[in-house]
Amino acid sequence: MRIAHLIPYLGRAQGGPVFGLASCVKALADAGCDVEVFTVRRPADGEQVAIPPNVQVRVFDESGWGSFRRCPALGRALSQAGCEVVHSHGLWTDVHRSAAAQARKHGLPHLLAPCGMLMPGALRHHWWKKVPVRLWFQGRALREAQCLHAKSELEYEHIRRFGLRNSVAIIPNPVGGPVVSNQWPVISDQGAGVRGQKSVVCGPWSVVPPRRTVLFLGRLHPVKGVARLVEAWGEIQREKAESRKQKAEGRGQPSEVEGRLHGPRRTEVGGPWSRDPLSCNWQLVLAGPDEAGMRPGLEAALRARGCADSVIFTGQLDEAQKWAAYEAADLFVMPSDFENFGNSIVEAMLSGLPVVTTTGTPWKELPVKGAGWCVEPTVEAVRDALGAAMAMADGARQEMGRRAAALAARFSPEQAGADLVEVYQWLLGQGARPGCVV
Repeated sequence: MRIAHLIPYLGRAQGGPVFGLASCVKALADAGCDVEVFTVRRPADGEQVAIPPNVQVRVFDESGWGSFRRCPALGRALSQAGCEVVHSHGLWTDVHRSAAAQARKHGLPHLLAPCGMLMPGALRHHWWKKVPVRLWFQGRALREAQCLHAKSELEYEHIRRFGLRNSVAIIPNPVGGPVVSNQWPVISDQGAGVRGQKSVVCGPWSVVPPRRTVLFLGRLHPVKGVARLVEAWGEIQREKAESRKQKAEGRGQPSEVEGRLHGPRRTEVGGPWSRDPLSCNWQLVLAGPDEAGMRPGLEAALRARGCADSVIFTGQLDEAQKWAAYEAADLFVMPSDFENFGNSIVEAMLSGLPVVTTTGTPWKELPVKGAGWCVEPTVEAVRDALGAAMAMADGARQEMGRRAAALAARFSPEQAGADLVEVYQWLLGQGARPGCVV
């Protein structure tokens, strides 16, 4: 089968849909499909995500109309590609208009993956742009698609609430584990961390035992809940500082032994967090591109709460640094408003990390399986869940991480590739309706 995949960007800074497509085409190529990707490139997209060499990528630079990415050349190239199935990822751009138009013109099956863009929070974002686009072509494209591709049961529910009655294939993103590479960051043998890992240096930042690490890995964007995470973190540090102050007033300053157990006294400016040796046992790492220009405001909020030096901003990480960050962390947090799947959540679980996330993501099974927390997307709920996770004994937290890894093992690239091939065959009239289609 010759499959054309369309997505308006391949830059790593664009987040989830990009990584979902990359893992999808790799799984298909490994399954023996002839896969070609059509995309548009703009400078703000960031470094292109890695695509397997056996997948042809057609990149077009001559786009217009800003974020709409109008590109007639892409449409002409798709028309001449000779593909059998069109599989588009996302909504609202000229790339998606071309996918639907060419599928209609040539009578090709169209598998359309909304990539979470029909979830209520996503529809509210820039709604004034989406209403005319929906009237112009996107509503028709959604209705005409022979099948929609949902990444989770939660996304399936939102597709139905949007009013669509198409068949829906529920196929999670394939997520593989880390690949050992000689391009990994510098690793120091100086001491073992809480999970037994080595100290890891990733560019300008480092995770240095014995400090434990809460890791957030994703775009710095309002929908990711980063502002509520920073506020929750500030409240946790304030409560710790107040508790330590009360204890100090009652029994004097921490002993020399306590100081050695919890790390050296820090002298950086940053409020009570930096002045109290008992507070040095946890740090928050915010890893990912500052897509929405949030970092200055987040840093100001941390300074105002007196805990700026307990938080590290890494910027965009490459693949090796990303997996090194998971390896060095003790706990993962993703407090998003909404996620249709959450690749980084699965990657963290595969790395043996307990997860704190919200009910806006499709991970309500985490507390049921003893693999983490799934709470309301509020500051108070995130604060309480983080506090509970950080207060656990190391062994209990590590056992929770092992359960998370077992839970994530079902998202294998082999299974996703096989499910997609079955869906394509069914759309082409070459097979029965797959079990993943509802």
